[in-house]
Amino acid sequence: MIDSLSKRAPSIVALTLCVTLLIEWFGAPALLPRALAALVGSLALLLLLTRGRRRPMHGPEERGSEQLNWIQYEIAGKGSPKGWYVLGFFCFLALMLTGFDTDYAMPAWAALALAIAWGLANATYPTDEQSGA
Repeated sequence: MIDSLSKRAPSIVALTLCVTLLIEWFGAPALLPRALAALVGSLALLLLLTRGRRRPMHGPEERGSEQLNWIQYEIAGKGSPKGWYVLGFFCFLALMLTGFDTDYAMPAWAALALAIAWGLANATYPTDEQSGA
């Protein structure tokens, strides 16, 4: 169940953002965005607590100076899962469109939390075994 949640998390985030914008556009009662935010937020919490970070990230002093640090690894596009930054951008865009502190922004915040949990659970950084040194 958790593996299927991890695989479907980007789709859930995208669907949540679309529903968030539609809910605000139609002016639905405040109960609907709150319920959606509770559902998606609980999925984010479940994913974060059960999966966590798959591989531990070692600091530059532990890995050796010849290897890339985590910022260089992220800039090279090798650390986070594909589409993580795009999901983050659209979460931020949905937050801008709904307002940061309204009831209609709650599902967008929950979608951002799910995107972060998915990114942390699927991040791949080199370990000492992969370093080849």
